[in-house]
Amino acid sequence: MVKEYANIMNCSVCGKGAEQAESNLCLIHARALLSVRQAYEVWATAFGGITPTDFLNRVARLKGTGRNAKEIVEFLQQHPERWK
Repeated sequence: MVKEYANIMNCSVCGKGAEQAESNLCLIHARALLSVRQAYEVWATAFGGITPTDFLNRVARLKGTGRNAKEIVEFLQQHPERWK
């Protein structure tokens, strides 16, 4: 009898189990990443263009940014290739 095992990956941000192996992010950080990307689109439109690096620096300094979003921002600053 052959058992199938799920390829469980750990979240690249917090180390907890990742829901999707291709993203290597837990559900919480995957949602935070989606929110940060959506916010970037809004900011890019509002500011008439802003680089991802400038956006991440500004969001990191905002007092109203939540913990999970700040963790994703820090992760993206350290791993800019994951922005895509």
